[in-house]
Amino acid sequence: MKVLVLLISIFWCLAISIRFTVRDSSSVISTLIFYMSPLILLSLGAFVVFVLAWKVQWRRIAVIWLLLSILTGTWCWKTQFQNGTNANRVSKQDQSTKRVLFWNIGDRLWGLEHAINEMRHLDPDLIGLVEAGADSAEMKQFWKQTCPDHPYQVVQNGFVFLSRLPIEDTSAGRLADMGQYLKFSLQSDHPDVRAPAVFLVDIYSKVLKSRKAALEELADQASQLNQQPVLVLGDFNTPGDSVHFDPLRKNFKNSLEIAGDGYLATWPLPVPVLDLDGIWTNEFIELYHAENRWTWVSDHRPVCIEMSFKLPAEK
Repeated sequence: MKVLVLLISIFWCLAISIRFTVRDSSSVISTLIFYMSPLILLSLGAFVVFVLAWKVQWRRIAVIWLLLSILTGTWCWKTQFQNGTNANRVSKQDQSTKRVLFWNIGDRLWGLEHAINEMRHLDPDLIGLVEAGADSAEMKQFWKQTCPDHPYQVVQNGFVFLSRLPIEDTSAGRLADMGQYLKFSLQSDHPDVRAPAVFLVDIYSKVLKSRKAALEELADQASQLNQQPVLVLGDFNTPGDSVHFDPLRKNFKNSLEIAGDGYLATWPLPVPVLDLDGIWTNEFIELYHAENRWTWVSDHRPVCIEMSFKLPAEK
């Protein structure tokens, strides 16, 4: 047991050092350790060491590990648990408010009908799905029959985008060799709001490959549209505190960090520890509320936000 305490302690100290320094910007090994050691697991790991050290009569060392568990747990609480009842949640919402849903439904624990029931319950105006199956004629017909109140639909390359706003243009692109996206230009339902744009993103879960080039390409593509409302919906397969989100953060904000309510981690259900999915918005969008839903349909939690497009005067 003493050897086990020493081994866990060494890994824990290495992981916390990486989190304070290079994070996922250096070697493959440090990146892998960073992804394997989110704050909630670091806090739990420190508590496990406390229990083991106490059992082997290392009382003083055990007390130190208890303090480390409390410190990392507090850090996790401050960053991974959000309270939507703050000043960012605007009370005056009207018919201009839109609800947007993003969901990776690839590894479903239950049938597709359960995902459809969740969507109907939320009643979003815009729905973005990834890993949603083949873009066959049968699947396109399925979505038309299933979601007739979303008349504007695109089913392509595993993506499904359903909208109540008219889709004026659709284009596709690659994100280095680590992902792909669809870009949509929507028709605004307000004459004074410029046409909104939506990016639907899926970055691959290649553990040993860096997300740097893919997220830089995404930030470049999205930032070119910084004079209009832009939504970036995606499974980024990258935790939100990654250094590779820095280019995107220059013009965009993670909706869950701004107006989130609840626990930010989205994967893997039933015990999520990493915040891999999200909806990012630019300054032309007013956020009212954001949350990750608890479901047992997929191994990813769905992300849902309430927002509106800002008028030029409001911006």
